[in-house]
Amino acid sequence: MEPKMLDAKYHLNMDTGYKCRYVRSDTEYFRPHNHNYYELFMVLKGEVRHIINNKEQNLKEGQLLFIRDFDIHDYKSADGNYFEFINLAFSRESFAGLTAYLGAGFPAKTLLSTQLPPIINLSPSKKDELFFALTELNQNMENEVASAKMRTLLCEIFTKFFMNYSEKKSEIPFWLETTCERMKKPRNFIAGTERMYELSGKSREHLSRSMKKYYGITVSEFITGLRLEYSASLLLSSNLSATDICFECGFENVSWFYKIFAEKYKTTPVKYRKKYI
Repeated sequence: MEPKMLDAKYHLNMDTGYKCRYVRSDTEYFRPHNHNYYELFMVLKGEVRHIINNKEQNLKEGQLLFIRDFDIHDYKSADGNYFEFINLAFSRESFAGLTAYLGAGFPAKTLLSTQLPPIINLSPSKKDELFFALTELNQNMENEVASAKMRTLLCEIFTKFFMNYSEKKSEIPFWLETTCERMKKPRNFIAGTERMYELSGKSREHLSRSMKKYYGITVSEFITGLRLEYSASLLLSSNLSATDICFECGFENVSWFYKIFAEKYKTTPVKYRKKYI
């Protein structure tokens, strides 16, 4: 079946340059299509079978896709049950303006050259945050204001989620990326390795192997890195002593904390504070 071209003039509000749509369905399957505009597509609930560029992929809750204007795709329920998604369709001009503004540091060529659309795995909190930001675009407002809000949100989405995109990163299992994202909350990394095993729902051995395979570090090294970043932040944003910060971040030995802090930041915690405050 020949793909159907969806034209921006029929599927976007040409006065604002976008259209935001929420869908709850057990199928959207009508025929493969592409369009002369771009889309951001986020799965809210359920599982989606995505037919894309002559391949198939199963999408799960919290996955965010960037659909390019050359992608030929369609989607339907992966298990026969209802699924929910939200998508933001936006003009080529909006994306061109974004890439021009962000400049050479933005990986536009990478995002536009992969065989399959770039996919980002969002934590539950990030998914909910983005959902509410997208739905705000459907509020009643003047066209110029709506267009400005959409472009501002596009900039936030692409810089926050796609700035460091690589095809290798997209291979990271959804459960692992979600676990790592959840571990970035202080209450979790302070609790330590046991908390990470609990959040992952996997065995110690499976989580350890996966961290080594996809991130090249151990579970302990990942948590230590998060604790050190938090300690550096507290040194600059609080009046706690370096010793108090050591324990506040989950370290149990002050000498060890000083040693690994110096290895990472090339100075002691006290000198780090004096240097940047």
